[in-house]
Amino acid sequence: MEAPQPILEVEGLKKYFSIKAGVFSRVTGHVRAVDGISLKIHSGETYGLVGESGCGKSTAGMTILRMLNPTAGSVNFMGEDVFAMGKEKMRNLRKNMQIIFQDPYSSLNPRMSVGEAIGEALEVHGIARGKERRERVESILKVCGLDSYHYRRYPHEFSGGQRQRVGIARALVLEPRFIVADEPISALDVSIQSQIVNLLEELQEKFGLTFLFISHDLSVVKHMADRVGVMYLGRIVEDAPKKEFYASPLHPYSQALLSAVPSMLPGFDKKRVILKGDVPSPANPPPGCTFHTRCPRAVKMCSEEVPVLKKVGPDHYASCHLVEEVS
Repeated sequence: MEAPQPILEVEGLKKYFSIKAGVFSRVTGHVRAVDGISLKIHSGETYGLVGESGCGKSTAGMTILRMLNPTAGSVNFMGEDVFAMGKEKMRNLRKNMQIIFQDPYSSLNPRMSVGEAIGEALEVHGIARGKERRERVESILKVCGLDSYHYRRYPHEFSGGQRQRVGIARALVLEPRFIVADEPISALDVSIQSQIVNLLEELQEKFGLTFLFISHDLSVVKHMADRVGVMYLGRIVEDAPKKEFYASPLHPYSQALLSAVPSMLPGFDKKRVILKGDVPSPANPPPGCTFHTRCPRAVKMCSEEVPVLKKVGPDHYASCHLVEEVS
């Protein structure tokens, strides 16, 4: 029996931003925000993309949705090449690919009521107008834990958690198949974060959603994700099923990240891995393995050769010279 095809396939995705200088704004270099990542996500799955701030996670998510134009690579969604689509076809695809932003306040227009903000997409796509639009918006508000009377209220009248529920409702109103959740709880109070995580899980089960869940919080990713990808300086350095990743991380960077996660187990003494130095600039990444300048296990080869993402276990991949490839 053949394995099911992924709903999303990303191959060699790159997104570079030009650095310009001088009177004539000549291009003097590039910021390699996303530098050749590949990943697969199956229908109904949550793929957790983790890493330090500035590693390119959010840029990757927006480029996959074609909110940013790619420098290179391909994104295949439901059997179609996203980057090859024309304007009209891309507009239709938007119904199936949505995003939940990190900051629920800045992502909402303060001059639009919640009902207008959520219902706008229904009119743009010609799905519903007038009374039908209002009924659909009120219905999705209730699904997201809000009430119908919130329809006429404005963003400043809501708490942070309520605003994020509005953002989730706006992403869901078109009944998408795939959602990029870009740090959806990092701007919220700790007391509210678990409520939003539980809501996302309930919605995923109810609507059969597929998530690319972007976060720097490995504890939340452990709760949400089925599979984990670790990014460092624009590249994925490890990709594995959740249980295997948390039980046995193989890349030194993954090991350092996991060692920093607090444990609630009494008497559990975890060995902390302290990384030296700062994250290098994506405008001038180190040669060879970009992590070698901070890696506690680096050898000469690490500064000379760029490691490839290779199979190091059953459905487990890592880009490290010190980890052996398996067939």
